[in-house]
Amino acid sequence: MTRRKATAENAESAKKSFLGVLCALCGWMFLSASVLGCGRAVSPSLRPNVLLITIDTWRADRLGAGISPNLDRLAANGVRFTAARTAAPLTLPSHTTILTGLLPPAHGVRENGVALSDAHPTVARLLKNAGYRTAAFVGAYVLDRRFGLWAGFDTYDDRIPRDPAATERLEAERPASAVVDAALAWLDHRTDQRPTTTDQRPTTTDQRPTTNDQRPFFVWIHLYDPHAPYAPPAEFRGRTKSPYEDEIAYADAQIARVFEWLGAHALADRTLMIIAGDHGEGLGDHGERTHGMLVYDSTLRVPLVIAAPGHASAVRDEAVTLADVAPTILRAASVAPPGEMKGRDLLSEVRLKPDTTHERNSAGSGGVRLQPDLYSETEYPRVAGWSPLQALTDGRWMTIRAGSAMEVYDLQSDPQQLQNLAPAQSSIAIAMSARIDAIRASAGPSAKREVSPESAERLRALGYVASTASPENLANPANPAKMIGVWNRFEDALSALNAHRPNALGLLEPLAREHPESPVFQTTAARALKDTGNAGKALTIYRWAARRWPADAALLHDLAVAARDGAQTATGAAALALREEAARAERAAIALDPNSATAHNGLGLVAVDEGRAQDAAIEFERAAAIDPNNASYAANLGNARRASGDRAGAEEAYRRALEIDSGTAEAANGLGVLLVEAHRPAEAIPWFERTLTAAPEFVEARLNLGIALQESGNTKRAIETYRAVLASPTRNQRERDAAAKLLASLGASR
Repeated sequence: MTRRKATAENAESAKKSFLGVLCALCGWMFLSASVLGCGRAVSPSLRPNVLLITIDTWRADRLGAGISPNLDRLAANGVRFTAARTAAPLTLPSHTTILTGLLPPAHGVRENGVALSDAHPTVARLLKNAGYRTAAFVGAYVLDRRFGLWAGFDTYDDRIPRDPAATERLEAERPASAVVDAALAWLDHRTDQRPTTTDQRPTTTDQRPTTNDQRPFFVWIHLYDPHAPYAPPAEFRGRTKSPYEDEIAYADAQIARVFEWLGAHALADRTLMIIAGDHGEGLGDHGERTHGMLVYDSTLRVPLVIAAPGHASAVRDEAVTLADVAPTILRAASVAPPGEMKGRDLLSEVRLKPDTTHERNSAGSGGVRLQPDLYSETEYPRVAGWSPLQALTDGRWMTIRAGSAMEVYDLQSDPQQLQNLAPAQSSIAIAMSARIDAIRASAGPSAKREVSPESAERLRALGYVASTASPENLANPANPAKMIGVWNRFEDALSALNAHRPNALGLLEPLAREHPESPVFQTTAARALKDTGNAGKALTIYRWAARRWPADAALLHDLAVAARDGAQTATGAAALALREEAARAERAAIALDPNSATAHNGLGLVAVDEGRAQDAAIEFERAAAIDPNNASYAANLGNARRASGDRAGAEEAYRRALEIDSGTAEAANGLGVLLVEAHRPAEAIPWFERTLTAAPEFVEARLNLGIALQESGNTKRAIETYRAVLASPTRNQRERDAAAKLLASLGASR
């Protein structure tokens, strides 16, 4: 992974500046405490700035462990919540809860890849309506704007750079340094934009920058780095005892740059800072290596720190949830939370709402106290055909439910959840299961569960899988806690596949045979078969899987790709039938998700194969409109327009592709071809050379370079180029045949 490094000098400078930030902030805290009284709501006239920083995959026990000195200092001088829990151990559902104050059953985003409904207001929208400037800077595609969290942000920076030489996994995230660079650039040149309606998308770049806008800001910064696979920058490797902790140390150094900016601009004492993990990481606890499959505290408990003007430092041990973040921000900004927002203001003297409290007998507390029910869930096991999980804790007891199976733990005597007391505490299990049902029943309808093909592809790149499997249709879906060893085998196999290791297929095929109920095992085995050249068998598996799970848009797209690939080597009626099958599958995916850019692009590629350039252009236009930051779609559009005679439109599309990604080989090659066709071969040569620098194996571009050289009068170099084409692999037979004919026309030997 390419990362912009944080140097030791910068880290030391940030450390010194951050100490100044803490001094300013703490002075504000204690002064306000003596004048206003601790815990009193901030006066509306203060209108604090709000800085929300979320760190992906940050375990609660890693805060204060000596690996994140800047965050540790903030925790020591702010309000640290030791028993904060996420509502879901997945990135998108958890962040949706953070930004809406709603639990997953209420906001409907139960899995990664599912979009938030416009019906649910976000903190950003409410603060924008109250006069705040709003901006977000995210580190991974899993929080792309298409999933709905952009609502209310003037700027939503979700630009994930694409390295042409990188794998898909590397394209799907960006390092903390790049996220913080973008955030600091916005803070330095804050945007005074015209109001937008809730239907208008935010920009990814600043417009009409101004530094005299005195409105308060709300900035959300999301850092993805501690998420697996752990790949810290070189100077952070080995800094701690594990690559996971090295990633946290790297994120900490980048966050220090934001603290430094606040100090340099005298804004520390006017800014509410909230730092939170979105979920934890298993790291082997309960057998879970990463997260998403289980709901124990290793992945549910998260760090949560609030540094607020007017509130002294404190350590708070009561159970709180990330659903409390949104109302806390709104109250601090003197904005009334909507009625549907059930979270609590963590800086208020009023700790609980009547409709979320129950009396509990907490052993060792000296009697009865009030605690809220904290609900969490994971729907992720559905991808394997297993049961989703729900968890509930009241601070003393924790219950985990998988279908009808229950686990009960006493968190006071067993904080690691190692001894299941369900047989002995059946009354607690029954009562808490009923409360789980009540929470789920009180929620509105869930968001649409279909995951688009391009979303599924990007989620796979991030280490997630996506499917619409429904365990409810199975008689007895398995409990993920009993299947975690199987899931670990799958994660090993998926890592091998993503790394193109030859043992991937050998790891996946046994899983697919042993677990026919698991859609992700079947389709991933099919991917491995296709990658190893067994396209026919892969296509057979995709067909079988599509019949069993026909509502899976990503699966239908995979089927289409396999059918189209098969058509490349087939002839006559067989090739035609396969192309028709590919088109049907893409149309079915579009029927499930009309905004599937990948499926429209797939239909365009089928049209190209059939020589229908104008039809291809229509589909590529749709794909590029849906996903305007995809350079491949723009390049495909350029090729289709050129083939249909629209030279001006082709050039526009090629230049758009290069604007998105300067290394887009197809676009650079296309511009070169346009110049050769315009009888300007000398001007085309640099474009072909640029193409080959980005993609040395692009044999068509090498052939085109030879043609441009020949037409420019550089016969010697043209001959050398044609001979290089002839030396390419036999799969490039069309280009090899053309090079042989061109050499013969020059009277040169092969």
